Amino acid sequence: MRSLRDELSNIEATDSVVFGISVDDVQSHKRFQEVEKFGFSLLADTEFAVSKIYSGIMERFNASNRVTFVIDKAGYIRVIDEEVDVANHGADVVKFINNRVTGELEVGQPAPDFIATDQDGETYQLSQFKGKKSVVLAFYPKDFTGG
Repeated sequence: MRSLRDELSNIEATDSVVFGISVDDVQSHKRFQEVEKFGFSLLADTEFAVSKIYSGIMERFNASNRVTFVIDKAGYIRVIDEEVDVANHGADVVKFINNRVTGELEVGQPAPDFIATDQDGETYQLSQFKGKKSVVLAFYPKDFTGG
């Protein structure tokens, strides 16, 4: 079992950056990061803008769906993983990046740009990585939810 945290150095070695993203606020992310020590930034999507475009919303829980996107350096979606296996998520992401495994649903389309703020108040814009790094967006329902 290799989580994102466990595989972070292998993911970063592929010249990729990882962001966790949910509809929780910056303060919740800060507490969650202090407890879990992920090693990657957690982006706050409190207005649901990014989640609506990418993961969709679980209306019942008012939360992002759990889904991971791999976006290449050119800004194109290369993988959409809607069957996230939390325990093996990191190993799966490394495989996706290294093997260029493609999913279905709009793979190959340009990734929509977004701006979101992490647990430390730092703001990221997807387009700032274009031509520099691949991006992994790992959506999860909410901070402190199981799995």
